[in-house]
Amino acid sequence: MAATTTQQTEFQKNFRLIVERIFNNWQNLRLAVEHGMGGRNGQQVAIQIMEYTFEYCVGNENITQGELQEVIEELMDQEFNTLCDDHSIPEICRNLLRYKQMAQASQYSQIEAELSKLPQGKDWLRPDVKITYTPIEGDSSSDEDMDDDDDEDGDDAMESEEEQAATSSGRITRSQTRKQQAEQFVEPEEGWTTVRRK
Repeated sequence: MAATTTQQTEFQKNFRLIVERIFNNWQNLRLAVEHGMGGRNGQQVAIQIMEYTFEYCVGNENITQGELQEVIEELMDQEFNTLCDDHSIPEICRNLLRYKQMAQASQYSQIEAELSKLPQGKDWLRPDVKITYTPIEGDSSSDEDMDDDDDEDGDDAMESEEEQAATSSGRITRSQTRKQQAEQFVEPEEGWTTVRRK
């Protein structure tokens, strides 16, 4: 019985390190925190998601990749209002469950060899590490659209002169580019924010 308890403790200690390593390398989570999607306490929320994922994996013996994926997707949606369309969540879940099985079989050297191939970044999912984030005050894309609408009303004559000048010179101005982007822009669903390049 003591050997089983020691093995279980070693498994949990090592599996926690595996989960931390994977979550610290997950760019979508870091971007969500850095862009203020989780609010002022986004980093703490990310740490809690990582902890919850660890507890969920350890506490449930026969979880499937689909179940774990659903849990993490729901947490990202609820806590960060973020959907990950890059297939990172299925990859994370597949690796977590695979490493869980390997850790239970005490294949730590093989796990370490695979994890060492990950980029060596700074561990940021710790309370003592500060992450700089950009606070979000309302839907910035809506504010930009409103500003563009206001500008268009008062400056139609000037813009048409700019368009004519640009056409004759073959050069496109920044305001023309913004106007074209605004015309192409499709308003996202309520509660979503569109992030654009400046």
